[in-house]
Amino acid sequence: MSLIPRNPQKPTGCPDQVLRTQRLFSMVAPFYDLVLARSMTRVYRNAVDLLLRTDLHAPGPRPTPPGPGLSILSPSGRQQPHDPHPAPTALDVGTGTGLFASELARAGFQVTAIDSCSAMLRVAQRHRPSAARYILAEAHLASRQPGAPFDVVCAGMLLHGLPREYRKEVLADMVRSARNAVMVVDYFPPGNLITAAVERLEGSHYREFLHEFGDDLAGVAASALVHPLTATCALYVLPLSHRPQNH
Repeated sequence: MSLIPRNPQKPTGCPDQVLRTQRLFSMVAPFYDLVLARSMTRVYRNAVDLLLRTDLHAPGPRPTPPGPGLSILSPSGRQQPHDPHPAPTALDVGTGTGLFASELARAGFQVTAIDSCSAMLRVAQRHRPSAARYILAEAHLASRQPGAPFDVVCAGMLLHGLPREYRKEVLADMVRSARNAVMVVDYFPPGNLITAAVERLEGSHYREFLHEFGDDLAGVAASALVHPLTATCALYVLPLSHRPQNH
């Protein structure tokens, strides 16, 4: 699928630190998949599989035992071949090279994927051209993308790299653009010294994120499901099916 030019509704108020991070990822884009594709694909695949086993329509959502019949998106179950209903939609915010988007597409989602780094999107388009509709757009513009609102809005290893005020803006816009759930794969406490050192080199907000993200989630959703995926990363699911209709 083709890479769409920069979203015409882009405001100009992106924090300077985020712009510096964009420049860093522009430099590492050619090597990103060589280093991280295998490990992060495993993480994202596990996260998507867990999401598909979570009933978001029941009070107090919990993972369900593995099985072929249950969907988070509809009480009637996952889409089957020749199903007249359209595929569920997903937006991947900060898609990078499209690893998360590819796992969503593999699970049957129709995926739109946005990122503010054109170099990363070029890699995504080259390595995973059929996974998503790729759009060059800032992270806080989820609700302005064609196709919004989406059944699920996702962000993989993005939010810890954002300063808190901008992170809260991005998270709130993700909630606005989602029908059923927001899905975040990112770090969770306790901290890890090696991870902290690497993230410090990147200029991320890793340590602050570990302390603040629980409150950030509470500010946008009544409840969250947190499921560890690795020793350092977790899946955060915000079910939205019971929020007020005028939200």
